Amino acid sequence: MKILLADDHFLVLEGLEVLLSTFEFVEKTERVLDFVQLKDTLTEENFDVLLLDIHFGKHDGREIIGEIKQMAPDMKIIALTSHADSVTITSSVNAGFDGYLLKIDGRDEIEKALKAVTNDEKYFSPKTQQVFFEMNASKNNVELTEREKEILQLIVQEKTTKEIADQLCLSKKTIETHRASLMQKLEVKNIAGMVKKAIMQGLVEI
Repeated sequence: MKILLADDHFLVLEGLEVLLSTFEFVEKTERVLDFVQLKDTLTEENFDVLLLDIHFGKHDGREIIGEIKQMAPDMKIIALTSHADSVTITSSVNAGFDGYLLKIDGRDEIEKALKAVTNDEKYFSPKTQQVFFEMNASKNNVELTEREKEILQLIVQEKTTKEIADQLCLSKKTIETHRASLMQKLEVKNIAGMVKKAIMQGLVEI
């Protein structure tokens, strides 16, 4: 197995390389410190797994994963982060990560994650499993109409009421009615709360 490590913290990379060198199934590891290096490396060589820091220097891993997958569609990508909150976990999964590891996870968890994703399985370390599956359970309890889902997606994209109305060929009053219904169903008091909960529960694409 060939593994690429992407993190802007040198000590994290060094520690991971040492750890991965103890796995018999790991043929090679390579490290990159920024997105430019990452793209250059992927144009030169193929890897089986990428361990990507979600907060990768100036870039957010959730925003660049699409570009990475275009460059290496067969490579599995595992999120590597110190963040164990539900918003970060759920938004990362929705962005397309194949697995989710915390930087405090041990050797056994890293080994399990690598083997799982290369076997086309999703992997969450035990510290993140409960958070993610609780969010999925709560997601299933929110029933939105197709129109509400459409409007919610546009709200998350920071569209104004007028812009949403124009795009969907509806009146502003109709959009406001749907927005009020969304706030009631999601049990939030304002747009900021609506956006946060929509992302946290995986109700929209980001």
